[in-house]
Amino acid sequence: MNFLLFGADPKPSEQAHRITLSDRIVPFTIKRSPRRRLCLSIDHRGLRVLGPMNLSVRQAESLVLSHEAWIINKLDVWRPERFSRGWAITGAEPLPLFGVPHSVTTSTHTARSPRVEQQDDALILHTKDPLDTVRNHRALVQWLRSHALQYFEMQITHYAKVMNVQVSALSLSHARARWGSCTSRGHIRLSWRLVHVPTTLIDYVVVHELAHLKEMNHSPRFWAIVESHYPDWRNARKALRGLTATLPLIEV
Repeated sequence: MNFLLFGADPKPSEQAHRITLSDRIVPFTIKRSPRRRLCLSIDHRGLRVLGPMNLSVRQAESLVLSHEAWIINKLDVWRPERFSRGWAITGAEPLPLFGVPHSVTTSTHTARSPRVEQQDDALILHTKDPLDTVRNHRALVQWLRSHALQYFEMQITHYAKVMNVQVSALSLSHARARWGSCTSRGHIRLSWRLVHVPTTLIDYVVVHELAHLKEMNHSPRFWAIVESHYPDWRNARKALRGLTATLPLIEV
């Protein structure tokens, strides 16, 4: 089965850079769009320079340097908020992959782009700058999304055939609590964050969304369809609800 995939490509209009401010190296992102004005933005994603499509790196750096004191102050304000709520690659907390805890470490590498290597129950992120948390988190999330998509495609293909339904498209969402959605046209959206939960629970979400292709509601008929293909759906739903607040939140 071939799927039309939406929303998984990286944003070509964004470029990651670094600059020295005071005594620290500050990563920042240049985001180009059809806009006329230059501006700076600091939030949970870090420092960003927003500007028109012809914005040069030199212009972006000049803007950053001219607001050095303001940027340093704002970054210090955001730093505790940014990483106190979620999982960080620099910490000791393992990262669950399909329900199995994996240790995550960084390894200094000369390659331009970070890459993730899996060794049993360990993930090693090879990166040019282990301290560039934003870029390293982004690379890790991209790797997790890829693995999530691979499993989603396999299970949707399997269950769609068993349930005799047609899926027109599959895409990934960033949802933290709404695990899936389905349209009447057969477009399935699944949260890539499901990659953290056991595969048995992912299968429940897949069956749940595919069942909507027969019943676009939560009527007794809908749950009868779910139960015929996933008898333990009640426990699975309860387990997912319990996991929602405990899953890692990787800020990118």
